[in-house]
Amino acid sequence: MKRIYHTEVVNDQGLKGAAYVKGNHELSVVTSSPTSIEAGTNPEQLIGLSWATCFNSTIEILLQNKGIKKKSRVDVHIDYCEDENTKEHFFEMKAYAAIDGLTNDEAAIYIDAAEKRCPVSKIIGDYPYASYEVVPYSE
Repeated sequence: MKRIYHTEVVNDQGLKGAAYVKGNHELSVVTSSPTSIEAGTNPEQLIGLSWATCFNSTIEILLQNKGIKKKSRVDVHIDYCEDENTKEHFFEMKAYAAIDGLTNDEAAIYIDAAEKRCPVSKIIGDYPYASYEVVPYSE
C-alpha cells in the first residue's frame, strides 16, 4: 500500500467544544448538537461535506479522463433519525448527483462509476440508510 496523504483529527470535547486537525495548517471547527441552537457543526454536516466533496471530485476526475468538460454537482441530504421501536439513532443519507449538459441516462454512466470509486462511498458501503440518485443539473 502506498500512502498518498495522512491526516490526524482529534475531538476531545464531544458536541460542546471543538474538533481539530493536527498539523502545520491547523484547522479547528466548533461543534454543537444538531438539535441545539448553539453555533457549531455536527457529525451530520461533516459526513455530508465529506461525501459530497469526494463523490463530486470523483465524477470530475472520470469526466476529465474522458476529455469531457462539464460541470457536476452533488447535494447530500442527511437526516438524524430515531427508530421508534428500538430508540436507536442513525443517519439517513441521500446524495443527488448531476452533470450539466447530459441527460440523466448519460450522466448515470459517470455517476454510477464514481459512486463505486469514491472512497467515502466505499466507507459508507452497504449501509441500509444511504442511497444516491441521478438528477437533472441545476445551479
